[in-house]
Amino acid sequence: MNTYKKKLFLDFDSTIANSILSFTEFYNLVFKNEKNFKKAIADNCNQWDLKDICPLVNNPMDVFSSKLFFEQLTFMDNAKEVLLKLSEQYELIICSIGTYDNISLKSLWIEKHLPFIKNSILIVNEGCKMNKSMVDMNIDNSIFIDDHESNLYSSNCDFKICFGKEYPWNSKWIAEGNKHCIDWLEVEKMLLP
Repeated sequence: MNTYKKKLFLDFDSTIANSILSFTEFYNLVFKNEKNFKKAIADNCNQWDLKDICPLVNNPMDVFSSKLFFEQLTFMDNAKEVLLKLSEQYELIICSIGTYDNISLKSLWIEKHLPFIKNSILIVNEGCKMNKSMVDMNIDNSIFIDDHESNLYSSNCDFKICFGKEYPWNSKWIAEGNKHCIDWLEVEKMLLP
């Protein structure tokens, strides 16, 4: 019997996957012998492009689109376990933006590490707005989880949750008292009462 499940749209970077940690590990490995190198520490990041802690990277999208980045990429704490539980009650849909190379590697990572998630909306960002407004998420009381406030503000979804610790790219959302979960255990409590 096919039962209806409410849709749960999920961001990928810094929501499901610990992209900041992978970026800093890439940086520390690749740039360690460069002049003026200083070890990058993920917890010190305050810019989405990590330029504040990885200044030797000319184009951050080159890192986000590298095989090494995805080889080192790990889940946010408790993400996989909670997502597996959520998949029993929700239709999970990953919605993410990137370059062609990033999106192709991301889709392979999702297929390998999240085989129970069957739907993804992967947007190539050439010439589009850097938000997810082009995706209709206003479907039967769906839910959207993302770490970036521009995606949350621009989405037409009614129930939106900002994920993760506070950064400059989500501090306004949090300061306004909108829904916020610091980690996947809080998401579990909110969505699986």
